[in-house]
This record gives sequence, C-alpha cells and structure tokens, in this order.
Amino acid sequence: MDQDASAALGQLGDESAANGPGFDGAIAHLYRGEMHRMTVWRQRLDVTSNWSILLVVALTTFTLGSTAVPHFTLLLGLALIGISVMIEGRRYRHLHHSGWRLYIIEQGYYARLLDPGSASLVADWRGVLSEDLLRPRLLMSWFTGTRIRLRRNYLMVLYFVTAAWLTKLFIHPGRPSSLGEFAERLAIGELAPPWFVAASACVFVFGATGLAISCPAAEKIEKWGGAFARPDADEQPEA
Repeated sequence: MDQDASAALGQLGDESAANGPGFDGAIAHLYRGEMHRMTVWRQRLDVTSNWSILLVVALTTFTLGSTAVPHFTLLLGLALIGISVMIEGRRYRHLHHSGWRLYIIEQGYYARLLDPGSASLVADWRGVLSEDLLRPRLLMSWFTGTRIRLRRNYLMVLYFVTAAWLTKLFIHPGRPSSLGEFAERLAIGELAPPWFVAASACVFVFGATGLAISCPAAEKIEKWGGAFARPDADEQPEA
C-alpha cells in the first residue's frame, strides 16, 4: 500500500472518530473537566480576596484601637493589597482561559445540538479548540489580569486602607494643631522623612487608580463574541 493510500485511510479514520458516537461523550467530558478547572481557579480567586479583606480589617482595627500602634502599620496593609492583586492577576488569566474554552464548546457544539439550524460563530471551532489543546497559551498578559482584579475588587479596599491611615494620623496621639504637625506625623522614625512617605503613598494610590480606570471592564473582556483567534502569547499556562 503506497503512502497516499495510507494517508487517505488515516484521514478517514480521524474523521470517523471525530464524527462518531464517541465524540459526544468525549466533548461532554472535556466540557465537564474544563468547568471543574474554571471552578477551581474561581475558588482560588475568592480565597485570596477573602483573606486580603480579613487581614485589612484586622490590621485597621488593631491600628486604630491603640495610640501605641504606629501609623505605618497600615502602610503594610497597602503592601498586602499590592501583593494580593498581583497574585490574583496571575490566577485570573487561567480563569479567563478556561472560560474562553467553555464558550467555544458551548457555541460550537451545544448551541448547534439544541438548534441544528443555527450557524456557529466560527466554522472551524474544532480546529481552534484542538490548536489550543495542543499548544495552550494564556489569552491575556499578567499585567492586564492584575488591572482587571484591581478594578473589580481591590481599588475600594485600597481606598479604605488609605482613609484609615489618614484617620490614624489625625486622631493619634491627638488632633494636630497645624498642618505642619500633621505632616511631621508622616515620618517613619528616622527611616523615611515625611515628604518621602507622602510622595510614595500618592504615587501608589493614584497609580493604582489610573491603572484601574484605564482598564476595560471584566464584563467587556469576557464577552468574546466571535473573536476566537488567540493573540500571540509566549507564556505557557501554569499548573
């Protein structure tokens, strides 16, 4: 048997497997597995958010409850927010990727199963999904994912900690008699002068606000529509 005939038989076998009765079971298992994967990443996002909020509330209560506690303890809360949002940015990329795969399966397979006369948004949805399974790549950058999580959850938490920090400076050890006295309280011992603390806090807060406002809403990014072509990405999905 020559090579052309062998290739033709192999292609025929592949097509039979892709259209045979086993395909329905395989796509159902793939959908279920991808749904489980997305659920796991969603739970990981929720865990990070919940722990961040609990730590911020505990830190704020502890700092405002005693005059002896220094104000820069709340600056540690701002650092915790920064770390948490960076972690969530990485996790959101995986959640978004699983949601994209599920959307392909839903519109390409289940929509036509429910309504055989409906047209798929992309003719080669199987090829797109197969390519992604063979060479999986995340659909967005870590920076974009971080901005999305900052806009959706963490910006308000950041404002809360900043307001608590300013309140701490104003009420402890007592109401300042002048603006100069209030400014002097910004100092972190001999480590950082008041101007450096004020400048750093402003850069952090206003920078985070700018990143969040300039980022598209997550609802818009998750509305894929007919955009099934994957953008170029060099990173591989992490376990």
